[in-house]
Amino acid sequence: MDSALQTTDKEIFRIIGISDADFEKIDNSDWIWSVYPFEAGDERPIAAFSEFASAFKLACRLNDFVEGGMGVKPILRTETDIELDRYHQLIEVGMTPFLIRLKSQGGELEVIDGVSNNLDEISLENNISELVTNLKFRRRIGWEFDLVGTFWAPSRRLAIKKARTFSAMISELQDRVPGLFEKAILSYSHS
Repeated sequence: MDSALQTTDKEIFRIIGISDADFEKIDNSDWIWSVYPFEAGDERPIAAFSEFASAFKLACRLNDFVEGGMGVKPILRTETDIELDRYHQLIEVGMTPFLIRLKSQGGELEVIDGVSNNLDEISLENNISELVTNLKFRRRIGWEFDLVGTFWAPSRRLAIKKARTFSAMISELQDRVPGLFEKAILSYSHS
């Protein structure tokens, strides 16, 4: 192997926080690999993988645009309760989690140079309470709302396309059933 390539690989590992001691843990099944934003610190992992390769791929993809960068850290398997390999299949097929802000005013979209607290893709099922809260606030104050969520896609362009489709779906639902989300507010406020 070319020594220049080895140096480059070693530099990449250092960029994501992998030390020489961490290399010994790569093939040891007692260790898992957490991925975390450097800004938040390693106490707030966003994903964990049983294989180093998956963690490395995710960190490298996110480092292309996440301000502050992403790190990978080995953690003893017994010392964490984070779900392992939740995003493994998405990583393996070449998907990347893009964080996108949907603005209700004019249907604008903004790709954020960051990462969410979890990498679950935004949906009505897993984000309805946030959407309802934003609509409730908007009604009371008269302001427009922003909804921020993750969209998995192989490219930024396709993530934006998915976000536009999601935004259009919310608008269509609101147009078809006026007050739909406001009705949900009532059901959430009584629970």
